[in-house]
Amino acid sequence: MSEKEVLYARQGAVGTITLNRPKRGNALSGPMVNQFVDILNAAIDDPAVRVIVVTGNGKYFCTGMDLTPQDDTPSASDPVAVTQTMFTTLAKSPKPTIARVNGPALGGGVGIVFACNFRIVHPSAYFSMPEVHRGLIPALISEVIVPQLGAFRSKQYMLSGERVSAQESYRVGFVTAVVEDEESLDKKVKEYVDLLLQSGPGAMRDVKLLIDAVDLRGGDQKVVASYVREAFGKMITSEEAAHGIGAFASREKPNWDEFGLGSKQLKPKL
Repeated sequence: MSEKEVLYARQGAVGTITLNRPKRGNALSGPMVNQFVDILNAAIDDPAVRVIVVTGNGKYFCTGMDLTPQDDTPSASDPVAVTQTMFTTLAKSPKPTIARVNGPALGGGVGIVFACNFRIVHPSAYFSMPEVHRGLIPALISEVIVPQLGAFRSKQYMLSGERVSAQESYRVGFVTAVVEDEESLDKKVKEYVDLLLQSGPGAMRDVKLLIDAVDLRGGDQKVVASYVREAFGKMITSEEAAHGIGAFASREKPNWDEFGLGSKQLKPKL
């Protein structure tokens, strides 16, 4: 392998993961998925990283799983389990994630987009889940897509394999913003990065946990109410909350550097 299939760069508090198989439309090979998971976990464990951006190199964001014959070299890992881990680890990252969608996303690429909290989209991008055209089903990505998209739209897109344009995806409501060009793509990503860096790392982690918990437990209002009270009690007595409230009271900008989430701080407090 002459080039790394997944690139990583940290600039300040932002870690950027780049899918790097442009000649193959950034299709996900087995080694590529393993690299992605390793890099993602390293970014999550790095206390200096507070926002994670995922993007693609070249024309495409990601064209899904590489269906061409792969190297038969035995692997110690289960490729299905590792691929599922890629989606769930990204979706459950304690740090906010941004998909910088530089071009079309197909199949597993759509799963990566849906696993991110913010989705900034180039106007040339489209989304498609064409697995059924090949006699396959989008099983692994369904875990991150169906709860957000709903049964009706999921069936429409997964059964038809249709292309959903950037503009239509914004109208339907599963992307954050559609920009005008490459320059405005980076500008909009930076806008959200700057907003996120104003927030407490622990608070952002706990917001994600809270929303997931309320969403999953929505059928039992008593359980939800109890969980929300517990979450509020733990939040209001935290050191991070004390620092943020103190900064607000003194009309100063809070300094969240000392509250960076590393491997020792990642255990959920809720």
